[in-house]
Amino acid sequence: MSDPLMSIGTFSRAASLSVKTLRAYHAQGLLTPAAVDPETGFRRYAAGQLADAAVIRRLRELEVPLVDVATILNARDPEVTAATLARHAEQMRERARRVEQIVHDLHAAPPESWTPPRLADLPAMSAVAVTGVVRDGAYDDFLVAAYARLEQACRDAGVEVTGPSSALYDAELLDDAEQEVTAYFPVDADVAPAGTTLLHLPPVTAAVVTHAGDHHESLPDTYGLLGAWVAHHGTPTGQPLREAYVLNVSDGVPPSAYQTDIVWPLTPRKDTP
Repeated sequence: MSDPLMSIGTFSRAASLSVKTLRAYHAQGLLTPAAVDPETGFRRYAAGQLADAAVIRRLRELEVPLVDVATILNARDPEVTAATLARHAEQMRERARRVEQIVHDLHAAPPESWTPPRLADLPAMSAVAVTGVVRDGAYDDFLVAAYARLEQACRDAGVEVTGPSSALYDAELLDDAEQEVTAYFPVDADVAPAGTTLLHLPPVTAAVVTHAGDHHESLPDTYGLLGAWVAHHGTPTGQPLREAYVLNVSDGVPPSAYQTDIVWPLTPRKDTP
């Protein structure tokens, strides 16, 4: 006996998954309808697909990422399922530890991990750079690889590096998932070494704050402090923000000893000290 087909509405009720969710799962290739009418686009599902729908629903209740749900469904292997869920369980435990730390931090007096913001006039400079679009959570990997590439290129070309490893970030955070990052070294050079780009950074007046410590823990708080100071003391120019990693992993210091200058270009108010 052939497996009967169900309309998407009927299937949604039987699977306890909304029509909107089923359409999304179809688009993602996670749960493909058994048949799609070529003229109307109406989706029909086989009754036998209710088992897969139940697996998806239960895994998503556990907040298992869609990519891992797909891995489990495609493998249909108990060992793969166990390994995938074990990895997810450890991620959930780490998230719980992180939540506990955040709750503790919110109740504790926040440590001052920054110097007071200050106004600075920065001269023009030349820099060799590498640019990439970086996903959230991959900034460290990108910067480490970019600086290794820049260091090798400068060494091979005999270019003198004149300042700390630094990076440019867009003045507006347009996407939570990714952003363009330009890693650079200030240099004394007129020609870019092979595999790099030569930048001519203009002179800027900027609000500057020095962040002390690990970037992952309190850097967003430092940005909040600096952003508020900028709002009270001037108008952002829209030029890229700069981070200069004055002390970092390449200096052989632990994350707690890192020092990062955050530079936010602005046009200061006349009464700004």
